[in-house]
Amino acid sequence: MTETKRVRSIARQVNRSFLMRALFLLLLANALLAALAFALHLLTFEKAALGPAWSVKIGRELSAGSTGSWFTSLNSAFYRIVDSEGLEHTIALGAYFRDLGAMVLTGIAVQVPFILLMYAGFRRRTGNLLRPLRAMAATAQELSTLQFDEQKYHQLEDAIDSLSVQSPGARISMGNSELTGLETAVNNLIGRMHESYRQQTRFVSDASHELRTPIAVIRGYADLLSRWGKDDAQVMAESVAAIQQEADNMQRLVEQLLFLARGDSGRNTFSPAPLDLAELVREAYEEYLLIDKTHHYRLKADGPLPVSGDEVMLKQALRILADNAAKFSPRESIITLGCRKNGKGESCLSVQDNGAGIAGEDLPHIFERFYRADPARVRGQGGGTGLGLAIAKWIVDRHSGYFDVYSREGVGTRITVCLPAHAPGVEAGTAPEG
Repeated sequence: MTETKRVRSIARQVNRSFLMRALFLLLLANALLAALAFALHLLTFEKAALGPAWSVKIGRELSAGSTGSWFTSLNSAFYRIVDSEGLEHTIALGAYFRDLGAMVLTGIAVQVPFILLMYAGFRRRTGNLLRPLRAMAATAQELSTLQFDEQKYHQLEDAIDSLSVQSPGARISMGNSELTGLETAVNNLIGRMHESYRQQTRFVSDASHELRTPIAVIRGYADLLSRWGKDDAQVMAESVAAIQQEADNMQRLVEQLLFLARGDSGRNTFSPAPLDLAELVREAYEEYLLIDKTHHYRLKADGPLPVSGDEVMLKQALRILADNAAKFSPRESIITLGCRKNGKGESCLSVQDNGAGIAGEDLPHIFERFYRADPARVRGQGGGTGLGLAIAKWIVDRHSGYFDVYSREGVGTRITVCLPAHAPGVEAGTAPEG
């Protein structure tokens, strides 16, 4: 096998390993979710049947048909409990299994496209990371025609062949000074590949975790409606409102995941054009005066501040920063939107709040995907998906800008985005709101 073929084999193994792990995590998450929903369904039946007499020590029996296919067996399955007085209560499970199967299949159908998009981005990144190794393989092929110690060559070949990006400590150490430079290059490459593999794996796991909650809530209210809630107008209204809210949460999460997946695969385009950064900040300030009456907004805009960038993307990044400031600031507190030119001649926009601030150990991680500085800030209590700042960072990086974050606990946070006077231009396109 030539060196080029070995590099391609490594790439295929890495890509296959990522895809298999992603699919395994997907199936495991859905299986756990289905098992939890089934257990809650049985528990709800027991408490509804026995009321205050419910106890953990009651008699239970789960039975299925003994003839026919497994589908026929599940369709005729039933669950029986016996209370302390010897009375039996039975519920048929066939319809529930059909509904549960439909829900699981729907969840998988929704999640699979995300896995494929992330796989495409990972495959592209793997190809870019392996480009130096392919160049080294070509050089090694040329060296094979020259005078070279065959034993050293085979030792190096075997060492590279035994590497695995799934092992954090995977390194080459030949103990040969003539190969030190090549060993360092390969070891650095393997380290970057492992970090990329770790980030992608964590992304898949976190995405699956984030999708569990809205699916479980929707399933719970659907079960409630199917049993008796459709006959109660108040329960019906509450259930529909909750399902709509969780559907909106899931849609927002899906749109953000798609935005980041397209960005990873290089398919997000933007339309850079001359614009006034001060006017953009002023428009956002006027919007928040109308939509948020629980905080006091102030504007500090030095203008005009001309920049070259995508207006839709920059406004999206500014809204993300302003929404975070509003979520994590007390009512009636002051939020300041500003823009100015810094000492380097760069045009900067900023969002400052008087909230709780960010702990020092959390600051280096706030732009990581799904990272939340405070675990208590969950959805429905001021939290979000944990993707907003990651999207904002992608937008700012695309404009060749950078963030300046200053925060003190108990005082507040100021996040500043600094942009060069002219951002690099690319082909025309638009970016979706995330």
